[in-house]
Amino acid sequence: MTQSESSDLPQIHELDAQALDLLVEAGFDPSAIDAMPEHLRDRARRLLGTLGKLDAYPTPPASETLVHATLARIDQEERRQRDRLRLEPAARRRWNIPNVVAVAAVLLVGVGILYPVANEVRSTNSQAMCASGLRSLGSGIAGYSADHGGAMPLTASLVPGAGAFPAADAGVLDNARHLEMLASKGYCDAGCTKCNGARTLSYRVPIHPAQVQLAALPRSPIAGDANPVQPLAQRAGSVINADLRSTNHGQRGQNLLYSDGSTGWTISPVIRIGPSGREDNIWVIRGNNGAHSLDVRAGSGDVWDIFLAN
Repeated sequence: MTQSESSDLPQIHELDAQALDLLVEAGFDPSAIDAMPEHLRDRARRLLGTLGKLDAYPTPPASETLVHATLARIDQEERRQRDRLRLEPAARRRWNIPNVVAVAAVLLVGVGILYPVANEVRSTNSQAMCASGLRSLGSGIAGYSADHGGAMPLTASLVPGAGAFPAADAGVLDNARHLEMLASKGYCDAGCTKCNGARTLSYRVPIHPAQVQLAALPRSPIAGDANPVQPLAQRAGSVINADLRSTNHGQRGQNLLYSDGSTGWTISPVIRIGPSGREDNIWVIRGNNGAHSLDVRAGSGDVWDIFLAN
C-alpha cells in the first residue's frame, strides 16, 4: 500500500484511540469509564454507544455449511499432524542394500567386541570357581590329616606299606586318586576333587619322606590344576617340554593349593621355593635343576622339590 492510498483511509483520532484501548483493557465495562482520565471519559462513552449500536445490528445466523467446512478443515489438519508423528508400519518399510549393509556392519562390530569380553568373563568365572573348589579341597586335606596323625591323604593301593614313595607305575599315572577318599569319607563334597567338578586335578607326589606329613611341609603347592606335561610324556616316553600351562583353563595358567590352605594363580609352572628362592617346575621332578623327570622311584632327596601329578 502506497502512502497516498493509506492517507485516503479514515483515520481515528489519537484521543479516541486511547479511550478505545482503555475500553478493551476493561472488557468494555461501562463502569470503568469513571476511572479513566477526565479528558477521555466523553470519548469513551461515545465509542461505547457506537459499538453498542453495532452489536445490536441484526445479522443473519452463521451458515451451517461454513461451520462444517471449518470443523472439517480443523480435523484434516489434526490428522495430518498425527500422520507426521506416526512411525511407518513394519510391513510397509522398505529395506535396501545400504540398510542391510549398515545393520550387518553393526552386528559384526558388536559380535567382535562382545565375544572376547564374554570369553574373558567365562574364563575368569571358571578360574574363580576352580580356586573355590581348591580351598574346599584344602579344608578336606586338613581335616583328614588331623584325623590321621598329620598324614597327607595316601591310599594303601598307591603307597607301598614299607616305603614313603608311591609306585612309579601307579603313583604318577593315577596319583590324583589319593584325593577320592576325601569325598568318599565326607571330608569335602564330591566336586572338590575336580576343577569345576569336571576337570582333572594334580596332587603332590611325596618324593621326600618329610612330604608325607602335612604339618612337616613348608608352605608350598600340594595340589593344583591338571599337569599338562604328564600325558605328553606318557605318549612320547620322555619329557620334551616342561614349561607348559595347564589345559584346565585354556593354557592361561593354573590354580594352586598350598599346604597352609591358601590358593594362588600362576602363569608359569616355574615357581620360587625355599629360603634361597630357587626356581622349581611343579610338573616335573628336580624342576629347573638339571634333568626333567617323571620317575619317582629314586626320589630327588630334596624336601623343597615339588611334583604335582594327575
